[in-house]
Amino acid sequence: MRYELYKLFRKRMIIIFLTVGLLWAVASVIVPAFQYETYTEDMEPLRGLSAIKYDRELQNTYAGRLPLDELELLYKEYQDIYSNPNYQRESEISAGKGNPTPLTDEAYWKYLNRFGVISSVAAKTYYSPLYIDDVRKSGDLTELFLGSIVVLPSEDALIPAANPNSPNVLKVIGMYDNLEYPLYGEYYAGWTDFFNSTPFLFKWIVGLLIVVGLAPVFADETSTGCDKLLLTTKYGKSRLIRNKILTALLYSTIVFWAFALTIILSYIGCYGLSGLRASIQLLPHCSLSPYNLSIGGAIGLWGILGWISALAIAAITTFFSAIMTNAFVSVIPALIAYIVPSFSYAELSPTLHRITRLLPVNVIGNIDQVFSMADFYSFFGALVDRKMLIVIVSVVIISVLSVLSAVFFLRKEPSK
Repeated sequence: MRYELYKLFRKRMIIIFLTVGLLWAVASVIVPAFQYETYTEDMEPLRGLSAIKYDRELQNTYAGRLPLDELELLYKEYQDIYSNPNYQRESEISAGKGNPTPLTDEAYWKYLNRFGVISSVAAKTYYSPLYIDDVRKSGDLTELFLGSIVVLPSEDALIPAANPNSPNVLKVIGMYDNLEYPLYGEYYAGWTDFFNSTPFLFKWIVGLLIVVGLAPVFADETSTGCDKLLLTTKYGKSRLIRNKILTALLYSTIVFWAFALTIILSYIGCYGLSGLRASIQLLPHCSLSPYNLSIGGAIGLWGILGWISALAIAAITTFFSAIMTNAFVSVIPALIAYIVPSFSYAELSPTLHRITRLLPVNVIGNIDQVFSMADFYSFFGALVDRKMLIVIVSVVIISVLSVLSAVFFLRKEPSK
């Protein structure tokens, strides 16, 4: 099996793509980190990692799950500063970077910056439950689904009919009953970017690296005529085929975790561990998420779902490699099978669209959508969470296509 793995990683194209992809992943973290700017409360400008460290230590003065009465006092102090007429700037454009408020830069950096965590926690703690109460009364999930399950205007058909007594509505709303308030606050800058960059990186770089890398795993033997020899050897119809399938799964595991660990460790190296314990609702993508999850917990669960999806991509590609005559011919249907489900089919058929959301291309990098909102599928009256179905579908794909890969390669007539 080590030799099979060596054959995959020795290909120049794979080495180049893997190296460029990993460098791009690191650069996507480091470049914004070194461009990060802030000011101390003495109005001393800081840039890069020292600026991140300063903001992290300053805003983490109020880190943790604060008692509600303490949060109220701190939030009132924040609001008093924010609404103080003496701190308002005349120009609509801030002179400095990083000031998103109508306050002067001096007022913002001297008095308001330290309340970054408090403002996020308080806003979500006080206002998010109001959205939930409205949904509970109306039975309309539009506010919850927009930006999470519904991403494009053409996907409005995915929103169920408004009905406060609908099992789906009751299931979703019921999850908020267990949400713990006040939320856990912690400086989380950087992890917002993680949720922004991960979908593209894993969907279009990691996923395609797996497809392109594994297309030759069986097909190369056929194209070179080695299948005729291999299928007549002692272990050609057993151990060799098994090792090729296991090598494909191992290759996808190495590629996925190489990127996952690289980007996670890069963020930790630049921004520290701060934010991993913060409630996921502090992130813009997940502000109305019903899950009692920390940012670190969501990243850990995504790692599991993404890895299983990577294995499923490997199984699909291996299957096409086993039934085709050469690597080029096998990579085409494998790419089609990978890319086509990534499109939106909600306007054509909401059911078809929801089925495609369970497939690997829509899971491997979509950490921003998987945990932003609960998504239940109805099976004979039972409601099943999308994440559970993702695991089931991926395991079925891996199991069935691994077996079929072996069967079809065994039945393939040796090359003349």
